[in-house]
Amino acid sequence: MIFKLAFRNIISKKSSYIIILFIAFSVSLFCVANAVFDSTEEGIQSTFVSSFTGDLVIRPLSKGQMSLFGDETPVTGSLTKLERVVPYNDIVNLLGQNKEIKSVIVPQVTGVASLDVAGKRKTMYLFGVNPQDYFSLMTSVHLLEGRFFNAGQKEVMIPKNLADDFKLSIGDEVQFTISDGPYFKIRKASVSGIYEYDIHNVMFDRFLLCDPVVVRDLMDIVDSSIISDDQIDENISFLLDDELDLDSLFDSYSDQLSENLSGELLSDEEIFAQNPEESLTLDNDNESTSWNYIICKLNNSINTKVVITQLNIQFRSLGWPVQATDWRHAAGSTALYLNWLRLLLNIGIAIILVAGFIIVNNTLVINVLDRTREIGTLRAIGAKKRFISAQCMLETFMMTITGGILGTLLGILMTRIITALNIQLTNQFLIQLFGTESINIYVTGGNVLKLFILVVLLGVIGWIYPVVNSLKVDPVKAMQGAK
Repeated sequence: MIFKLAFRNIISKKSSYIIILFIAFSVSLFCVANAVFDSTEEGIQSTFVSSFTGDLVIRPLSKGQMSLFGDETPVTGSLTKLERVVPYNDIVNLLGQNKEIKSVIVPQVTGVASLDVAGKRKTMYLFGVNPQDYFSLMTSVHLLEGRFFNAGQKEVMIPKNLADDFKLSIGDEVQFTISDGPYFKIRKASVSGIYEYDIHNVMFDRFLLCDPVVVRDLMDIVDSSIISDDQIDENISFLLDDELDLDSLFDSYSDQLSENLSGELLSDEEIFAQNPEESLTLDNDNESTSWNYIICKLNNSINTKVVITQLNIQFRSLGWPVQATDWRHAAGSTALYLNWLRLLLNIGIAIILVAGFIIVNNTLVINVLDRTREIGTLRAIGAKKRFISAQCMLETFMMTITGGILGTLLGILMTRIITALNIQLTNQFLIQLFGTESINIYVTGGNVLKLFILVVLLGVIGWIYPVVNSLKVDPVKAMQGAK
């Protein structure tokens, strides 16, 4: 009976229709705004995760703001000396046992240097990586020209925008300069490939992919690879002999010099070129353990927070000086800056929506307060407070839920229309926010749940306060029109 009475009261008043439509309109706006919020969050994340951060990064323990670019603490404002992830092999084995992490992981060594080409200079971050693994993990990066660089060949791959800016092509040489106190360290590398990103971000022009050997050399990072006795070439195994005559070490070198006394002395490279069996290369990046970071991707990115928490617990229990962090902190200050701009945009929209819902709530409150005389009459003829409260509650919730359902359906329709229009973006900031050059928004189940929670809160607020006040009024005064 109480449901039937509440329903009749709603359909008998024109104000009820206005309230329902107003709630539906506000909910639809909130639905679209939520879809935009989610799209910008996913857009930023997908751009960075598929371009250079991965889902999570293993980095050395640090009290400061440590990203893939190094220490970005505002106090220093520059790249400080980076620690290495240790024990590297044990960490890799632990990651391999985690079923959530993809089989391919990318270790990275980071440095910063000035890129010098034909008198033009630009400070760049150097990411020393294995290119085959890097490109297989970063699906938004595509090789346009050339090839992957070979480990130990001192080669570099550069983004297309940087190649156009410096007028570089495959095979050209570039020079890296780094200051070391009063001295400068200079190293050269040749361009082996040019690549580009699906979604261009200005911060992607700040770094380039480099042979790890070049980065370690510039940053004075000693390779900590351990070479066992059975890995040492037989031609140099005599170096381990305790009875070795040190003078005999220079016999072959002296012979080379004596044979060329009448001409120009041969350089080390020329001597080793003539005797390749005497050369030894220790820079095998497949076996190197000198890395600053380990980049990982997950089979399901939804589980990122859980995996990070689990890994950090394991690291602490094992006493390893490393930690796992998410893509946002790995991306550094630029990603955080974009996130703050996104939050400001969202706050602006939220303020408008809150103002609309305040109006909706006031409408609900006034709707109940206007029934003070009716409530007084019901109490005068014997209606209990519980009955009156239940009736007002049902009426309020029926209006808010009906408005919520209509608003959600309208919001879903609006998002689909916006997506179908295929609106193209030209502003770089918006492109970075949405992670695509066209607006693509949709309503998720989480959005619908939030909307109905909001609708229920509206119903509670719009029912409790006015009903409590109306029931406090004396029935006689209520019948006389008291408010």
